[in-house]
Amino acid sequence: MATTSRSPAPAAPFFARVRQALPDFSPTERKLAQMVLDQPLNPAGYSASELAQLTGVSNATVTRFVRRLGFESYDEARRQARLDSTPSGVPLSVHVAEHAPTPMQLWQQVQENVAATVAQIPAPVMDAMASALNQAPQVFCMGLQQNHSLATHLRWQLRHGLGKRAFLVPDLGETVQDVLPRLDTHDLVVLFALHSTDPLLGEVAQAARTAGAKVLCITDLASTAPASDWLLRCHTSAYSRNQGGAERHVPPVFDTTAASALIYSLTAHAVQWSNQPFELI
Repeated sequence: MATTSRSPAPAAPFFARVRQALPDFSPTERKLAQMVLDQPLNPAGYSASELAQLTGVSNATVTRFVRRLGFESYDEARRQARLDSTPSGVPLSVHVAEHAPTPMQLWQQVQENVAATVAQIPAPVMDAMASALNQAPQVFCMGLQQNHSLATHLRWQLRHGLGKRAFLVPDLGETVQDVLPRLDTHDLVVLFALHSTDPLLGEVAQAARTAGAKVLCITDLASTAPASDWLLRCHTSAYSRNQGGAERHVPPVFDTTAASALIYSLTAHAVQWSNQPFELI
């Protein structure tokens, strides 16, 4: 009797494996897992030794970590993490090269996204957020994985433009849980949640509100957002064109432009409220 050959089942995404295995990790493995999930420490961009050094664990811990996830070696885990880095599973360099629009077309889409994002915010809402930024004793800027750079950008703007006590959540060498006890009344937590459904965002928002802090969430038009005092949705439409009857899109790596413009607009408005000179920084 002839047997029918079957294609192998697709490998589970790297970060999904990490979340599923969290309860089974040892304390040091859990520390590594939380830092990989909370920060932009995608193994695709680091060697095993580099990842160990960045997270403060041993090389042996990294080896046990990837084997517990079901990988034979770190290189195998790294390949899977690289495939997970784009929506289609195709390495970004190949995807962009095949369907790349012209620079002028990209620039036009960026302008449209920025204009649509900023135009939707009423002046009283911008005033209220600027006032909250000025009055908050501490501002916590949180962004996980691809949102981490946006949180870093805002913290830098607040420190240099407003002289605020602004913190990155999580900062290098700590987890989100390390930060929660520092939240206090009248603080402000800014959550970046573009293309993110991580339950940690909801946990931090709840912890902030319990502590009496305000929450500002910046996300895209489609993602589910945690409860917040202010919710700003960025237009992140990717440039697309029709090729052979199918729409081809630029990957979401370009989607943070409107959010970056929003960060600048909000910081500039807050600086004007505090009557300090503002320079493009």
